[in-house]
Amino acid sequence: MGLPTNNIKSNNNSNNNNGSNNNTGISKNRIWKRRSLITNKRNSISGMTYNLRSKVSTIPNTGSIKVGFVGLSFKKGWALKTHYPAILQLSSQFEITALYNPTIDSSISTIRELKLRNATAFPTIESFASSSGVDMIVISIENMNHYEIIMSLLKYSQNNANLKYLFVEWGLKCSEKELETICAETTKNGIQTIISLQGRKSPYILRAKELIAQGYIGEINSIEVAGNGGWYGYERPQKSPAYMFDIKNGTNLVTTTFGHTIDVLQYITSSYFSTINAMVINNIPEQELVDDFGNKIGQKAPKTVPDHLLFQGTLLNGNVPVSCSIKGGKPIKKFTKNLVIDIHGTKGDIKLEGDAGFVEITNLVLYYGGIKPNNSPIYKTSDREPTTGDSGKETMEVYHLRNYNALVGNIFRLYQSIADFHFNTKQIENLPSQFAMQEFEFEGFPTLMDALFLVRLIDNVYKSNDLGSTLDVSKIYQYP
Repeated sequence: MGLPTNNIKSNNNSNNNNGSNNNTGISKNRIWKRRSLITNKRNSISGMTYNLRSKVSTIPNTGSIKVGFVGLSFKKGWALKTHYPAILQLSSQFEITALYNPTIDSSISTIRELKLRNATAFPTIESFASSSGVDMIVISIENMNHYEIIMSLLKYSQNNANLKYLFVEWGLKCSEKELETICAETTKNGIQTIISLQGRKSPYILRAKELIAQGYIGEINSIEVAGNGGWYGYERPQKSPAYMFDIKNGTNLVTTTFGHTIDVLQYITSSYFSTINAMVINNIPEQELVDDFGNKIGQKAPKTVPDHLLFQGTLLNGNVPVSCSIKGGKPIKKFTKNLVIDIHGTKGDIKLEGDAGFVEITNLVLYYGGIKPNNSPIYKTSDREPTTGDSGKETMEVYHLRNYNALVGNIFRLYQSIADFHFNTKQIENLPSQFAMQEFEFEGFPTLMDALFLVRLIDNVYKSNDLGSTLDVSKIYQYP
């Protein structure tokens, strides 16, 4: 049963609270001189200890992070499917205290249905952002301009001295220049940003990154990626939101399917790209609509977003060639997986496979074959004990968590990292209250600056297609 309506708090007072900015005084120069302020050196990881459940997720804390949501609804939506269950599992560290939706009735109904006993529904962005009962704002909206709503939140949140975090969903419906402005404003206001490039928190991605960082495959010499974006093929469910298929809205095969995948690839290899070449194609201008059982209903709908992307490039580190093919739809009769990433090294190889073409939400399987380096134990997935043998023998590892729910699990791990940072569970000395970007660190979480670099790369994918040429992108990883 839901809560009685009269138990739900509604704030119809749009007056601002007086307060001062929580300004850390970190200058742009200082931030960009230290690309990541989390730690001064690369983490020495063994046995994936960074991937275990952190202490902060199990120890109650009276000073929980108070979360205000823009876009949480009890009826449907990404926030309901992922953020809400993740926060429920970290209820001693996070508490939902504020909601803002297009109508206050929607927020009131959501509070009642989800039993958010300590949450308040706000009628305006101004009253929501200025509320002192919000430490972190999470933006999970569909088909809305991120720039306009974020800038409004930043403007009115200056009356909320408690606001410390801004968590935004990928993909972003704003331009490179607009995102640069957002990054500058959050830095000036002392607000730590988070972007939901949650594929970085997948246990399989972290395992692959660990294998490479510890030299298990030697030097990388080539990478191939093949994926399928199921929504962008010849058929689509009739209930699918129309904005996903309109090129003007910024959510498509390039920004989401490719965007998440290429971000994960850069993260695994600890390298950005130096050159790229791309072809972006829309060969399916109309899609057949199907019902919940996959049956055609005799109707078609227009599609202006791409259904094919051919991408190739070289990494800055090692001049490693990368080829990537992303297409709409699903493999016929499952002849192959929806996602395959092959990483070839001088001493071994890594293969990542997934049943869904979206690396950030699918449960993967990791295969590793190669020579075991000296003094670096390979761990079995069954009992976490080191295998036997010397470095001259070939070893094989299959890593898979059968019951892992990647849809919620990766977002959960992202929230876990925020809590680790907020409560400094790693007991890092002189930990700053704000850092610019995660870049390629094991610890921490991706920020809007990480998102900015990805936006620039995607912009150059379209530019390469338009010009029909290879582009030098080695200079896009700078700010401003």
